[in-house]
Amino acid sequence: MSREISPDRLGDLLVDPREDLDLEAKNWLDLRGDNHDKATFAKAAIALANHGGGFILLGFEDGAEGLTEADNRPDAMTGYSQDVVNGIVDRYCEPSFHCEVRFEASPAGSVFPVVKVPGGHPVPVRAKRSGPGDKILGQNDIYLRKPGPRSEVPRSAQEWDELLSRCLENRRDELASLIRRALAGLEPRPQPRDPDERLDRWAKECFGHWSELVEHLPPEVGARFPHGHYSFAYEVVGGAGNAALQDLPDVLRASVVRHSGWPPFWYPTRRGIEPYPSDGAVECWLGGDDEREERDAAYADFWRIAPDALAYLIRGYDEDGSDMHRARRRVEPGTVFDLSLPVWRAGEALLHAARFGEELLGRPATIRFVAHYTGLSGRSLVSLTDPTRMVGGEYVSRDGSIRRVAEVESEAIAANLPEIVYELLAPLYALFGFFKLPTLLVAEELETMRSRGF
Repeated sequence: MSREISPDRLGDLLVDPREDLDLEAKNWLDLRGDNHDKATFAKAAIALANHGGGFILLGFEDGAEGLTEADNRPDAMTGYSQDVVNGIVDRYCEPSFHCEVRFEASPAGSVFPVVKVPGGHPVPVRAKRSGPGDKILGQNDIYLRKPGPRSEVPRSAQEWDELLSRCLENRRDELASLIRRALAGLEPRPQPRDPDERLDRWAKECFGHWSELVEHLPPEVGARFPHGHYSFAYEVVGGAGNAALQDLPDVLRASVVRHSGWPPFWYPTRRGIEPYPSDGAVECWLGGDDEREERDAAYADFWRIAPDALAYLIRGYDEDGSDMHRARRRVEPGTVFDLSLPVWRAGEALLHAARFGEELLGRPATIRFVAHYTGLSGRSLVSLTDPTRMVGGEYVSRDGSIRRVAEVESEAIAANLPEIVYELLAPLYALFGFFKLPTLLVAEELETMRSRGF
């Protein structure tokens, strides 16, 4: 964590300044005109943000006598304004953050810009784009402060673990703050009315709609999910009546979360698979796609969303799809359950619920969420992308299904996604020979997922 310094004492940093893990000194960088200098500043800011915060001193060079004032002092300090600094952060850093800039006098009377970089980020900060010529900064690279001091990408498991642990701790702090505010009455919550009954009725109704659609298909065709399926159902509490049926497609298009190539509640536009109105709701069935020769379990989603703030999605397992059978390990349908895929799918669905709720209400919302997994009996837990991650024995499920329920504030989902997904899925993984789902695995998989965009 960075040193805590009162805003009134920032000038103390200029008394015998020395670089360390939470303080970096730079020359008189041209932050307005030189993209190389902008990238240099952004790299330092990213590393300090991931360290837990710190300070950047501008106008110094490192020599035999330590840090001394650099030559070529500019005539004015306007090139180091807070707007200029935060413009660079917005351009190069993801997620962006707000830096404070103060102009402090050294003991000799010279004025220097002091940039305070905040810490406390719930996800690692990365470079949004590369620097000129792909130098200084690499797109999507994450930087840390290391002894030296220097700013570099993490290279060891320990460095990654320390970074992710800091992010998880920050998320726990945010979640605790939300809980405290709720308990203090600052965020009044509507009292649940039969919290599961309405969702259960909705899920059964939607499953009935899907069953009618697949009834005419041959028994073993993939779109019937013959080896099992999973479903997500959720309710936006207080959202009923906030959108008319004819306005719902616009809300749904704006709510799609694209962190993988097959996002939940995808809103297609191609004729034959485009969503349609059905019994007062918007419905979509990709299993009826006549342009696909194979009606694949992995690509036959059915979803249904009603104006009274209810949503439902049913999918076959990717592990049972023809792509999985042809590639990687020639997996036979119904035999395996992947270590990573459920984390991605649940994470995407929860992010969709948060976005849909906020699009519908125009403000944060309470989300009731149900995940249901079937066809688990006899499946082995494996890692299809990295078999070395599964050590210590064989993990097979004897139970056929599990249902998990969560209730969470939409504004907590993005900030605390690893914790929420872990609590939701840990009992599911435990069905496979008491397998203990690693919290670090959940955090790493979700960070990888969220760093991707389609």
